[in-house]
Amino acid sequence: MRFLLPIVMLLLSACSNLPVAIKEAPSPDWQLSQVATQAEQHKGDSIRWGGQVVKVENNDNGSTIHVVQFPLNSFGRPDSDGVSQGRFLIHSDSFIDPYIYKAGTLITVAGIVKNKETVTIDKKSMSLPVVTATQLYRWSKNDYSRDPYWRGHPYYYDPFAYGPYYGPGLRPSWRYYDGYYW
Repeated sequence: MRFLLPIVMLLLSACSNLPVAIKEAPSPDWQLSQVATQAEQHKGDSIRWGGQVVKVENNDNGSTIHVVQFPLNSFGRPDSDGVSQGRFLIHSDSFIDPYIYKAGTLITVAGIVKNKETVTIDKKSMSLPVVTATQLYRWSKNDYSRDPYWRGHPYYYDPFAYGPYYGPGLRPSWRYYDGYYW
């Protein structure tokens, strides 16, 4: 029984690397649809939103990230299969590298509602809420991989290739993943 304690502690510590502001929603938990229509009333309110980066703009005053919002799961990670409530902007006084936060990257931001800003998206003017970031978390590809965990294992082998994960065109390729051969 004593050997289970280190295993349980290791499993519990795996969830503790997220910042508290990202892991836990503020109270009240304002949604983008509520703030987008009445940004002036929510100025100064704390939020926690997430989504997918569209682009990053840098200038002498700081950086602005354009984000398409997606609902967050219980860990604060955006679910890109969910229904989006729209777009929002993240403002930061520090430089944000567009290579690291490239288009398609999933992020979660904790911050303060600042105001609304009018931007042009494909010849359409839109008024989007602006958030001043206090905490910004970039999710890595491993954090939101959709493959079952055993498919990426170097020793994965399914001799029959049957089951619910195998439909037309979904049969696994019979090679080692990630270049591991031992």
